[in-house]
Amino acid sequence: MDPDKFPWLDLRRYTFSMAAEQAGIVFLSGQTAAAYYHDEAKVLCKGDLIEQTNLIYEKLAVVLEAAGLGFQHVVQTVDYVDAVALPQYRQTAEVRRKYFGDSPVASTGICVERLLRPDALIEISAVAMREEKRRIDPSPQQDSGLTFAPGVEAGGIVWVSGVIGREERDGRAHYPQNSGDQAALAYAAIGPVLQAAGARASDVVKNLDYISPLAVLGYGDAAQARRGFYDGSSPACDCVVVNRLLRPEGHLEVETVAVKGGSRQDVRLPQWRFREDEPGSLADSPAAAIKGRLLCLSGQEAINHATGASVGGFDVAAQAEQAYSNISQVLAEAGYSMADVVNTVEWVAPNGLMGYRGVQEVRRKHFGEDFPAATGVVAHRMFRPELLIHVSAMAVV
Repeated sequence: MDPDKFPWLDLRRYTFSMAAEQAGIVFLSGQTAAAYYHDEAKVLCKGDLIEQTNLIYEKLAVVLEAAGLGFQHVVQTVDYVDAVALPQYRQTAEVRRKYFGDSPVASTGICVERLLRPDALIEISAVAMREEKRRIDPSPQQDSGLTFAPGVEAGGIVWVSGVIGREERDGRAHYPQNSGDQAALAYAAIGPVLQAAGARASDVVKNLDYISPLAVLGYGDAAQARRGFYDGSSPACDCVVVNRLLRPEGHLEVETVAVKGGSRQDVRLPQWRFREDEPGSLADSPAAAIKGRLLCLSGQEAINHATGASVGGFDVAAQAEQAYSNISQVLAEAGYSMADVVNTVEWVAPNGLMGYRGVQEVRRKHFGEDFPAATGVVAHRMFRPELLIHVSAMAVV
């Protein structure tokens, strides 16, 4: 769903679509303020955070219009913010108000190591749906000042904003200094949002943990809290180490997607082995699907899951080939193909940036010329130090 006119960039150069739609669900690629400036004869991201955010929303408006949609159809946004821009980040709320008005949207904001373009201060991705949406808030407060809702539902899909676990003590927010405790509090907050939407934990198809570096060693405790919340059910799970969370006391932020009224299919590959002592896999399902709606895949890296060994050496393109091959295997096991993928997020380790352009050819090999929407950002690190890329994918089936 590329716009006919996109004055900022030559879209033919890229191995992703500005937006990809299937069954009324539209994934929009992550946008930065990148634009081609003829005077300098190069693509640049100019301006401070507010100027860049305004330009990004101009771009998103053009992409939505090409799909016959508007911001009233957007159900989720994710802001990937460079740490140097954090002092201005609260001011971007006014930009959001200008475009969303009173229209509810689920949202997550995280601080990344950096963006792929070194002059970019923020990247924003979005999901829109043609079906009417409604705000989900288990404890509505008048004039909270927030520009996002705890959750949004459209067409039976519930998009829950990122949650950092905290508790109130003496009228103030307190963040326990234990990853497992923070995770348990995060799920205690997610549960009521799902309940208010008429969904259950067993309806969750995607669980995404954004982890701060200080939580890496204690992440096993957080994973146990997650398993306790899902009580035997196993959605697709993703865990990414970011620079830090917007709340510096936060260990992890949890983002979830649930689908109501369907029978979830947990996709497993008998030949793949998952070990609980490997944080990147943690014995979770490679994918979870609700037929006729979403298939969400757990994040994939350059791991041969039959042996547990990493492959590709220190070649990021070779590692991406293994990650996308893993995704292809999971889809085939579920009865689908790469043509069903509508969105990918590629997290690149800092030491994988030099060869990252080579990943374009890997995407061409697996997607042909029918590219999904995509977002690419830089992770703080991977769980295993030899890994350079982590790929998340979602399909509409």
